[in-house]
Amino acid sequence: MSDLSVKELWNFDDADLDANRLGQLTEKQRKFLVSEHKSQRGVFLGAGGAIVLLFVCLPVLLIGSRVVLPMLLKGGLSDIQKLIPVAALGVAGVVGIGFALLMIGAVVAIYVLRASKPAEIEVKHAEGKVAYTWGTKRVRTPGSSVRSYEDVRVLHLNLGDKKFEVKEQLQGMIREGEEWAIYYTSSPFKFLSAEQKG
Repeated sequence: MSDLSVKELWNFDDADLDANRLGQLTEKQRKFLVSEHKSQRGVFLGAGGAIVLLFVCLPVLLIGSRVVLPMLLKGGLSDIQKLIPVAALGVAGVVGIGFALLMIGAVVAIYVLRASKPAEIEVKHAEGKVAYTWGTKRVRTPGSSVRSYEDVRVLHLNLGDKKFEVKEQLQGMIREGEEWAIYYTSSPFKFLSAEQKG
């Protein structure tokens, strides 16, 4: 099948392919990848911030609504004053707070590290005879009350010593047994261009 379909799917032209063969990016590709990297950083920072807020605000809201608010409504300010030193001095309270802070710190560290990971937008190359295989990957299912993940079937394009997860429609464009070269970046991952060999 004509590689025009691959061009449309991956949005590249002859100028992109010529540059990628030389291990270079066109200005169009560079702008897209820089924008994509910034977008991914924003997602990681936003998710990390949301998790920290959840860890911090949820206990405060629970304690406030179940302990402090009823005391205030009863007019027992002296009861609240008694509660503070007990909570502050309790060993279990100190251990619980320490554990919560450790968890928050770990979550923040993971998301900040992922967000601060520099873009790796050098052109990489895979070449060889095309083979397709099926595999599975585990994906999160946040809306499910039964389990938080499920295993889904995915298609892999194997080219030389590289393996890429691809959409099934690619099988009609890059056929099994053909010789192809593919150009891509790893972080953010993007197929840049491709060409049939031979």
